[in-house]
Amino acid sequence: MSWKKNAFSYGIWFVYTIMTGLALLTLGADICGMAGFGEYMGIVLALVWTAVAGGFAFLLHGFVVGRVSFFDEKRVHFTVLGTLFAAALFGAGLFLRLRGMGDGAAYSSSIYYEAAKVTEGQGIPQSVHGAVYFYVLLLRGVFLLLGNNAVMGIWLQIVLQFGAALLLFLTVRKFAGMPAGLMTLVFCMCAPYSVRCCLELSPRMLYFFLVTAAVRYMTMGHSLAASFFAGVLAALCGYVDILGFVLLAVAIGRILCCREETWGRGRKAVGVLLCAAGAIQGFVACILLDAWFSGKPAGRVAAAWLSLYRPEKFALPVQADGSAFSAEACLLAGVMAFGIFSFWFDKERERISVAVLSVCAVMAAMCFGIFTEEIPAFFFLYLTYAVLAGIGLGQCLHAAPLKRQEAVQGTGEENPDWEILMEGRPEEQQGSVKFLENPLPLPKKHVKRVLDYTLPPAAQDDDFDYPVAADDDFDI
Repeated sequence: MSWKKNAFSYGIWFVYTIMTGLALLTLGADICGMAGFGEYMGIVLALVWTAVAGGFAFLLHGFVVGRVSFFDEKRVHFTVLGTLFAAALFGAGLFLRLRGMGDGAAYSSSIYYEAAKVTEGQGIPQSVHGAVYFYVLLLRGVFLLLGNNAVMGIWLQIVLQFGAALLLFLTVRKFAGMPAGLMTLVFCMCAPYSVRCCLELSPRMLYFFLVTAAVRYMTMGHSLAASFFAGVLAALCGYVDILGFVLLAVAIGRILCCREETWGRGRKAVGVLLCAAGAIQGFVACILLDAWFSGKPAGRVAAAWLSLYRPEKFALPVQADGSAFSAEACLLAGVMAFGIFSFWFDKERERISVAVLSVCAVMAAMCFGIFTEEIPAFFFLYLTYAVLAGIGLGQCLHAAPLKRQEAVQGTGEENPDWEILMEGRPEEQQGSVKFLENPLPLPKKHVKRVLDYTLPPAAQDDDFDYPVAADDDFDI
């Protein structure tokens, strides 16, 4: 989503810079400690990498700006190349997962396999956590069709993750451009953390698919009815796991950043109210449906849901998910450093507000321990960081504010074709279509022909029947 820059946007940039700087400092201290230097040298390492990232960002942006006409002419070729590269990433992701996949015995000890396998007299256990219940239900359906083979559950994980990654790629590409979408897809397909999550029986991949499908719907179009159903979808995802309520920021942000002429301030206010109403009604409907299917009172169901996500005492999270230091963490934070500088390349729009605010909200909630082990908050943060890294790199290739006369020897109108290349096809694109001059000759005007033969037809020559004998049977 792209917003018009204002004082709030620069505040968001400041938060993003602090967030990225702290990540670089932490990783730099770990690297220096492992190398035998003092951890205080991590400050120097973080500053050096930030300067290097800034230099590369300015060089990349200058290279693109100086060749706008070339990229403008070859935009279709770059779109095809981007699509082929995305297909190659999916192939590489499948290879990495097949290489890391073990046999069925490696996954048979999972609690989800034990709960979902088909045995005589065993039903699906009740669970307060919606993501766990639906995942076990889906896994049971796979085992009913294909047998109690735990490897089939891993294939289900792969299908869910690939579908979610495709939806996330299309969404990021639509609002931040092809480079941003490809960078996000790199982390989703090739990062060791993503591969490891896919090769574990867990409801994370099912929830990943559910959330990305909801985000894709929220960003499809503008209407008051769509705003209401966006709130309903956010409530559904939030009831399945409380992390889904972050989607309300996406739904409301999509309404506020709409630049269609028919969406004034009043209509946007109505859209936000409808979104909130849809979220409330959707959440109540989820409680009532859960109570109806489980045969329990609605008040008891609501109390069980609230107890599952009850806040604890404030405490800073010491460790997120696995080791804090890894090669992919360094790569992720290093690419995010590009966004510190690329934010200034577009003077009109910024695209990181929703993601940064979502990260801040999730981090604040992590301090109170409201998230569950089944859907850890680190999983959401990792995906959001990947999106921010893609946006930061994609903004280095942004040249929409340039005029066509400065780049393509035109008449001075804005260059919408270049914006299509770098940002996909934004709905706020304006400008009339300019047709090329037809190099072919125009068709001649039709002239009615008159039969003006020199020889007048004779009456005796208009009989074309050839006389034959009565007993001639040659044609029988």
